[in-house]
Amino acid sequence: MKNRWKASAVAVLVVAGGAIAVPAYAADLSCSGDLGDVTVDGNLMVAGGADCVLGGATVTGDIIVDADGWLDATSVTVGGDVVATDPYGVSLDGTSVAGDISVYSIENAGFLYINDLTVGGSVAAGGLDVEIVDATIGGSVLTQEASYVDLIRTSVVGDVDIQDSDFGVSVSGAIVQGSMSVSGSSRDVLIGADSDGGADAFGNKIGGDLSLTDNTANLRVAGTTVYGAIALSGNDPVAAFGAGNAAGSVTGDFTGDAPGTPPAGDQSIAVTVPEQAAGELSWSLEGTSDLVDLGVATEELDYFLAEGSIVPIRVQDTRAGNPAWSVTAQVSDFTAGGQTVSSKYLGWMPEVLENEGSAVAGAAVPSGFDSGDGLSVARTLASADTGHARGASVVGADLELKLPLDTPQGTYSATITLTALS
Repeated sequence: MKNRWKASAVAVLVVAGGAIAVPAYAADLSCSGDLGDVTVDGNLMVAGGADCVLGGATVTGDIIVDADGWLDATSVTVGGDVVATDPYGVSLDGTSVAGDISVYSIENAGFLYINDLTVGGSVAAGGLDVEIVDATIGGSVLTQEASYVDLIRTSVVGDVDIQDSDFGVSVSGAIVQGSMSVSGSSRDVLIGADSDGGADAFGNKIGGDLSLTDNTANLRVAGTTVYGAIALSGNDPVAAFGAGNAAGSVTGDFTGDAPGTPPAGDQSIAVTVPEQAAGELSWSLEGTSDLVDLGVATEELDYFLAEGSIVPIRVQDTRAGNPAWSVTAQVSDFTAGGQTVSSKYLGWMPEVLENEGSAVAGAAVPSGFDSGDGLSVARTLASADTGHARGASVVGADLELKLPLDTPQGTYSATITLTALS
């Protein structure tokens, strides 16, 4: 992987300062378009046909979405409920909702997408696509005539009741403290199983009972522990049990492996561990400007000397496996009007300023006035070996520019191009 950015090495830069205020509304607000990180001290209304995009917003009251409205909320804190009737869609990603979520559609084939969400109350939805992933639900989950239902790596304090899904049900990595019921589905119902009946990567834990009733398609259960009873009735074909199931008891017809007995003890502990995220190698400047000012060169015995430091760079590597990385730099020639001076005259001394990521500073490079090509060729600023720590490192370098005494006068500038390699 290779990424580049450029920073000014020597320049004059004046930046006007100022403050940007986050809008705040002390009454109900109608949302249309991208409102960003607003604060609404009241309810937020999404009118029929409107699109509402929120990022980092706070709504102390409810969010109400009318017919054909679209709510796309990321990292939003909602103090009340989210209620939508016949919406185009509702997407809640990285969002906290203190109350309930209720999304029902009669006329539209809309959607409810919940991801990385904490809900204080319950979730109820019907007549649309439902996906609940990596969430925590403080109440219950009820879906009625949803197109399909995916309940993935989600904890539910109450019960889960999934009714009449025409395009199937998938439950994987769920921890349900109450009971679960799936009924009336006319497509695949996969409870901790793939379509062939094998156990998926996560399985499920159900503190109460599991009821599977009147489902009329492929019905598979695997890798699921039910601390209460499994009740099977009216399924055609009958439920097929794969490996890894356990239950207090089973009533009704099934094929495959009989469930084992749940672990004995006074309490059971369940946790779902998701797949490690792919992560990324990223960096950012640790300063308010990308200007590197070497000031006014001073005349020494046989050269002009100017010194300074690059803007420190924060390197963060969150990739799986902690692979090796390096950051290199190369400087363009210095120019002033029609004059050009080789960047070989610029050298540096890299250093690691903060080191939670096992970074190692690159070798010192002398000015080409003394020897070599200086920073006119790519040089290593910092690197880390495979298996390095996952924290961030801040790296920098002291710069030394030695110019011949016959260098024409002027204010020179150049650019440093930094490249991340992995």
